[in-house]
Amino acid sequence: MKLKFVPVVAALSFAAAAAQASTVNLGTLGSTITTTGGAATSFGAIVNDNFTFSVSMASTVESNASVVFGNLNPAFYGIYTAGLDSIVGNADDVLVVGHGFSAVSTSHFDILAAGNYYFKVLALSNAPVSAYALAAKAVAQPVPEPETYALLGAGLGIIGFVARRRRAD
Repeated sequence: MKLKFVPVVAALSFAAAAAQASTVNLGTLGSTITTTGGAATSFGAIVNDNFTFSVSMASTVESNASVVFGNLNPAFYGIYTAGLDSIVGNADDVLVVGHGFSAVSTSHFDILAAGNYYFKVLALSNAPVSAYALAAKAVAQPVPEPETYALLGAGLGIIGFVARRRRAD
């Protein structure tokens, strides 16, 4: 290894020590939040990171994890509920959905109810230095206006009226 890479490897090693099995709070999801983590500095190192977030109303959550550099394989992330106690990693947490990721960036869309959740990222490093990036955003589910229900009811009423008249003839 050339000496000019020693400071870079040292910095990544320090970052990896802080990133392993860490829990980061992303706050309430709304606009896109991008975070990086999982800097692994040796072959066979395991990345195990948690990113907590909350959704204030039923929302479609778009999430994307990808390998930034190095080689993380296998690499998975899942969205878990934070349970009734809102503590990450307890027995009352439930996996909502899981996805694999690689260097190819792929977005996933999942519908979540209002509540507290967390992303759990698990990966195995197959390179001297590896890292990933995680991006997520939430878009509120549309709520029908009262006029929509009124039009639906009126349409069904007209169809019922026409069907009854036809049956009477």
